Amino acid sequence: MNQEGVCTTLTWSRRIKIALDTAIALAFLHDSERPIIYRDFKTSNILLDAEFNAKLSDFGLAKDGPMGDQTHVSTGVIGTYGYAAPEYIATVH
Repeated sequence: MNQEGVCTTLTWSRRIKIALDTAIALAFLHDSERPIIYRDFKTSNILLDAEFNAKLSDFGLAKDGPMGDQTHVSTGVIGTYGYAAPEYIATVH
């Protein structure tokens, strides 16, 4: 529902824009001077503003990414299980 209480259908072009916005946000976090691993990527953590611009929310499980010569970060499996990458669950990397 929008602010006026009218249900708005997401067109395919709008859905693709939302996916692109979230991919850009994740790339920004991963490519930062101090990388961040988000670790809880799921639909309920993607917020939309009035123009349907996507914003990531809930950084409670975020972790500093690899620095310098590090190639990965190892932790226990965390986040919403059904949304975690299979290789992360299998290798914890």
